Amino acid sequence: MSDFSEQRSAIKFCLRNEISAAETFRMLQKAFGESTMSQKNVYKWYKDFSEGRERVDDLERPGRPSTSTNQQHVKKIKELVLENRRLSIRDLVEMVGISIGSVQTILKDHLGLRKVKSRLVPKTLNFLEKESRVKFVKR
Repeated sequence: MSDFSEQRSAIKFCLRNEISAAETFRMLQKAFGESTMSQKNVYKWYKDFSEGRERVDDLERPGRPSTSTNQQHVKKIKELVLENRRLSIRDLVEMVGISIGSVQTILKDHLGLRKVKSRLVPKTLNFLEKESRVKFVKR
């Protein structure tokens, strides 16, 4: 993706130096080879810059933000796993009411767990081990 940002900067440079869009595309092909953006995109960016656009990065796109991996769901799944580490992902989906992919993301990315022989076990030192160590120290 950084190549595209560089290419957009080059398009902007060529426009300011009064180099045509066609010549700009040829120069980009020579400089970037196979990773050159399409001719259509070069012309689109050339037009955008000629109409006054200044920024070379993409604009924010509208879209629905992810709502299933919020802290409430992470906390609920964490509590369920602490109670019973033999729960399947489908069980967690039914209990929490979110998609399988969201449960997998929470288990893997947020809680640092993975599935081994139908048990959720920590990959590295994670919340389960941290809590057990804290409990041990408090004794």
